[in-house]
Amino acid sequence: MDNTKNNTMLFSPYFFLVIGLTLLVYTLLREAWLMAAAVVIIPFLALYIFTVLNKPYLGFITLFTMNYFFIGVLRYINIQNSSVIMDIFIFFLLTCIFLYSLCGGKIPWHRANNKLLYISLIWMTYVFLELFNPSGMVEAWIFTRTHFYNFTLLVVLTSLLLNKVQDIKNILLLLSIFTLIAIGKVLIQRYIGFDAGEKIWLIQSGSYKTHLLASGTRYFSIFSDAGNFGSNMGMASVIYMILSFYTPRKGLRYYYRFVSLFAIYALMLSGTRGAMIVPLGGLGMFIILNKNIRYIVTGGICLIFIYVFFAHTYILNSNQQIRRMRTAFHPERDASYLVRKANQQRLAEYMVHKPFGEGVGLAGGENRRFSVRFTTQIPTDSHFVSIWVQYGVVGLCLHIAILLFVIIYSAYLIMFRIRNRELKGMLIAMNCGLWGIMLSAYGNNFFWQYPTGYLVYIFQTFLVLGESYDKELTEQTKLEPI
Repeated sequence: MDNTKNNTMLFSPYFFLVIGLTLLVYTLLREAWLMAAAVVIIPFLALYIFTVLNKPYLGFITLFTMNYFFIGVLRYINIQNSSVIMDIFIFFLLTCIFLYSLCGGKIPWHRANNKLLYISLIWMTYVFLELFNPSGMVEAWIFTRTHFYNFTLLVVLTSLLLNKVQDIKNILLLLSIFTLIAIGKVLIQRYIGFDAGEKIWLIQSGSYKTHLLASGTRYFSIFSDAGNFGSNMGMASVIYMILSFYTPRKGLRYYYRFVSLFAIYALMLSGTRGAMIVPLGGLGMFIILNKNIRYIVTGGICLIFIYVFFAHTYILNSNQQIRRMRTAFHPERDASYLVRKANQQRLAEYMVHKPFGEGVGLAGGENRRFSVRFTTQIPTDSHFVSIWVQYGVVGLCLHIAILLFVIIYSAYLIMFRIRNRELKGMLIAMNCGLWGIMLSAYGNNFFWQYPTGYLVYIFQTFLVLGESYDKELTEQTKLEPI
């Protein structure tokens, strides 16, 4: 589907207009003022539905935006079972795609027939079978239902609606703007202070225990916690610094470097030591993927410099952010790290007879609402530990295998199949960013939280479909006049 040229209207707005006016007249006659106010909103909602029915791509951009700001908004609006909103919107978007196609719109259905879709269906099947886990609970499974279908649905939506190279550029540019907004918010928290909604959240959720520390405040911006925020800023720093090397437009190169440098600063403000692995791991992967000797040498020097600076010097140790980050290079001296290792050892002794896990949604203290048991009384403090406890060693191996497949397969495409330099740069950036955030997920339990989970699925789809995007550019080149 060509998102820029296809302006054909497949659905008429007059139907929605008639319904809206009829309801407005009815509520005014009944003097139902609150209902009348609600009806006033209907035309705008109808206009939006009409727009998405005719251009489903815009619905995906809405979903992408909602995903990034979802947690931040919920700090000010108390909504029970809020994740249902995202579920409803995803299924609304899928419905719009089908209706658009039925009415003559062009949807590239063949693109959904890809390796990642089948892999996601394997994961979906495994999660479904967890319903029959003897130690599992249906209620906990239902409340953790996004583990079941988000992967598959995001792969389908991305494959169908983001089918042009320009779509990748748009998503990366939009993400850079969102990143700057998140950075702006963390600067406000750092230099002005937390607002009323954030203070209430810190107290009511108990997050003050992990964010307001004697060693320094850990800032979280609009994210679920400082760990999620820091890791995302690390990913942004990797992606936009790499993009700046491959973007042909000079102004955009400087803009991406600006975003990358501020993202690094935001990472430090998060106080998340585990997030340090994101830029380091991303830089290491960049060295592996790149065949340019200048980039390899520069990247290697940067890695050595960063390691020596943090591990073997005390330069700028008076700065609390740098001092806290430096402890990540000496985990054996960190009490928090030692406690985590002890918890993992206790879980290992319990999980030895549970190859398929305790059950979906039954890991970590936050899930005591479902059941008070051994696995809900010990913090997991890690995405992979959480997966291990819920799905067992079998599920953990499957999960890691899927992640490694995407990284390795896309690395193969980047190194040997992708010919367009700018596209190669975008894929390298996403591969390195994804690799870094995967490493960080070992020390932080954020990988499937908003907005990280959706970003991971979207990037994975881009990477696996990299060759089809390259083919599009090759065909365009053949059609261009000599």
